[in-house]
Amino acid sequence: MESQTEQKKRPAWLKWTLRVVLGYAALLAVILAITIIVILITFALIVIDGFTDSTSLGMFSETYLVPISEFMWSLFTWLIPGL
Repeated sequence: MESQTEQKKRPAWLKWTLRVVLGYAALLAVILAITIIVILITFALIVIDGFTDSTSLGMFSETYLVPISEFMWSLFTWLIPGL
């Protein structure tokens, strides 16, 4: 009976190490997902601009979306050591 009620306790440092590593991986995944979404929106706006023969969407994407994607990509590469 004692063996069934007695649970194997994991050390606190292992739990916190796992939490930090998973949190770091989640942060990288969120940053990469945002970067990919912004790049896809930028590409879609430029393609739409090409079909409609206008320049307003291209200017919008170059003014606002390209700096965001460049910042997010540099943040992503900065957070990965050795990249």
